[in-house]
Amino acid sequence: MVKKILKYAVILVIASMLTMTIVEASESYQGNDQLNTIDNYEYINDLLFESSRYTQTDEMDQDVLDTYHDEFQVDYSENDLQLLGFEKIFDTDELNVYFEKDSFSVMVYNKTTGYMWSSRPEFQGISGVREDNVAMRNLMNSGLWVEYVRALNVSNATMTTASLYTIADTDYVTSGAITEENSDPLSPYQLVENSYDYDAVTTTISSRSQTSVTVDVDIKDLDFRFNVVLSVSGSELMVYIPNDSIEESGDIYRLTSIQVFPYLGAARENKIPGYMVIPDGAGALVRLNKDYNTYFQGRFYGSDLGYQSNTISQLTLPIYGMVHEVGQNAFYATILEGSEDSLLTGRFWGNSSHYQRINTKFNLRQIYQYVINRAGDGNDAIYDEMVKSNYRIAYDFLSQDDASYVGIAKDYRDKLIASGILTSREAINDNQIPLQLSYIMSDQEPTFFGSKTVRMTTPEQVDEIYNEFKDMGINNQQTTFMGWSRDGFINQSPYRTRIRYKNDYKDLINEMNDDGNLAFFENDYIYSSEVANRISYNGDVARDLSRLKMSYRSRTLNGQVTDIYYLYPDSSLDFAENDVDFFKDLGASGLDHSSMGATLYSYYDGDKYDRSDTKAYYEEIASLYQKNLFSVANQYLYAYMYGYMNMPITNAQYDYYTDLVPLIPMVLKGSVSYYTEYLNFNALEDDRLLMMVDFGVNPSYVLTYEETYNMRYTPASSFYTTTYSNYKDEIKDTYMYISQALNQVIGAQIVNREVLATGFVKVSYDNGKAIYVNYTYETVYDGTLAISPRSYEVIEL
Repeated sequence: MVKKILKYAVILVIASMLTMTIVEASESYQGNDQLNTIDNYEYINDLLFESSRYTQTDEMDQDVLDTYHDEFQVDYSENDLQLLGFEKIFDTDELNVYFEKDSFSVMVYNKTTGYMWSSRPEFQGISGVREDNVAMRNLMNSGLWVEYVRALNVSNATMTTASLYTIADTDYVTSGAITEENSDPLSPYQLVENSYDYDAVTTTISSRSQTSVTVDVDIKDLDFRFNVVLSVSGSELMVYIPNDSIEESGDIYRLTSIQVFPYLGAARENKIPGYMVIPDGAGALVRLNKDYNTYFQGRFYGSDLGYQSNTISQLTLPIYGMVHEVGQNAFYATILEGSEDSLLTGRFWGNSSHYQRINTKFNLRQIYQYVINRAGDGNDAIYDEMVKSNYRIAYDFLSQDDASYVGIAKDYRDKLIASGILTSREAINDNQIPLQLSYIMSDQEPTFFGSKTVRMTTPEQVDEIYNEFKDMGINNQQTTFMGWSRDGFINQSPYRTRIRYKNDYKDLINEMNDDGNLAFFENDYIYSSEVANRISYNGDVARDLSRLKMSYRSRTLNGQVTDIYYLYPDSSLDFAENDVDFFKDLGASGLDHSSMGATLYSYYDGDKYDRSDTKAYYEEIASLYQKNLFSVANQYLYAYMYGYMNMPITNAQYDYYTDLVPLIPMVLKGSVSYYTEYLNFNALEDDRLLMMVDFGVNPSYVLTYEETYNMRYTPASSFYTTTYSNYKDEIKDTYMYISQALNQVIGAQIVNREVLATGFVKVSYDNGKAIYVNYTYETVYDGTLAISPRSYEVIEL
């Protein structure tokens, strides 16, 4: 037994993976006395709870805070700002905004907290030596960057990034080092007189009002021109670049991207306590207390496979944030237009930079490979046409209690509610949280001649399971039918509307509807395959921007290899529109879209089509039904979403991610029901269940009535454990465990989430309830309230 425990401990250290015993909420963890034979077991657990798989406390060393308050807060006087060329352009009850047009820099003064945000990296040269060359200083000290290539020499290697200062070829009075002889903090930003070349670039304020300023940017050296509109409302500063204002008048250069305020809120080394907020997975933080010596980049809405680009991060919300001291100052940015063409980038303190920063890059063009032969040879190229979307980004400056990832999530949620994107539509029935159950009805097993149908569940058997769970007291069941078509299931989408037991489905759905429950049919209009019956390879399979068919090869657990295809979005819409009457006739509550929520790509169909074109098609498909389920849904589908499937409870787990936070759950809670990935495949056992209580996530399972073994030769073998009889008791126990907590906060919004100690969390709701979650193996306390190891408590505030 001791060997087994030692092996368990090693796995904890190496893989940070934990398998534990499920306990009921009303029970306390009994423990295992033999674990005491490992002297450092408590230390190992502490390492786990202090890892990026959990949210950390916001405790800060007092010396660090004192140094930050005394030495590393921007404190320019009005006179200083005038000397640096800034003029006040906006004055609201919450903000003063100062603008210097030649460098396109801003200073934003928060009147509530007296804090000043700069679009330039501040405290340059405090090391006492020259820190950067002129070229790097010109990038840092300008708030507007362009990226471009030569039209006749397109390649990633020749891509050039330049700021307005770079193009104007500015020079500086000093080396930028702050010394005893040169102690003026303004000196790193002071230019040599007449060194700004106005023949190369000019910025002109063409119109202004109390709340808006339009700046004409004329980059003469590169023959680029565009407008940038700055506007303000309350505590929000907005940047808008109209697409139709972007002009290229020359033949030599092609504009590929624009970045505005890339250093806004940049933190000097580890001098500013706080963190970046990144919408990766459930949510991620990068604390500003380490030299990560690397960078981050990820696309909003995931990879664009039309350009054969891949990214690990799944950024489903078009936001990011920066916090300078939790509970004091923060801002977050929302990309209101152009998010599908934007890249989130982060640069971290290390050998190449003294600063930690995060910003977006608006991609107007992307490099692709122009293929010249069947072997796939070719050269780098770009299209003449730029993307069609505008670029609009709003910076919201938050103060005091709102200055945290919680405040960011709440403020963004409130904006989605105010705009009507989110409404109160949690799946509530009999004052219970929903249990989401997906049933595999059938799949196709390859044979020597064609294939044969392997039937795994019938509507009558689903009805039997449904009523068994009702008898257990689980009245809120949301159902998805998978593999309902005679075509089968895996790789057969979009399915033909050929169905067995049609009347049985109708009767079952009517029964569920009478009970106040919903029934969805799974379909996938985005992916298909070489074995699907409904599509035409030549007519429906999309081409990427290299004009190659968009496909990849899939291999199942039993070794079956299949070519998977991406469909043209207009074909997807045609298939979806043709199916509406069929599903309505069955009485379906709506569709479960297995991949549309998390997929977005550009494509070629006689012309270049952007992700904004694809997005418009997908929104039109979603609008065909009042209720839709989406898996890992991108934010632009929230208005059509009735349920969020496969809610991630992790993120990409990059080395520089310091915390896992429930950013998306906090946005959705109280508006839309969201469900965990299938718990059949839960390797974390009660650790995941505790996190579901913490994040407010509802349980979900995939089931078959027949033994999973029967579909071992079908592509559905990837669902390797599904048999209902094996999971009946677990589903009941898990549901009761989760529902004892979440039933008390149905329809409520999260108003606060506090990490009281490592592994100990308190989540407060607007209905006056709070849930304490203790991930640790020790009893923990909040005042006189004791929470047992590995358990939770719900209290009335």
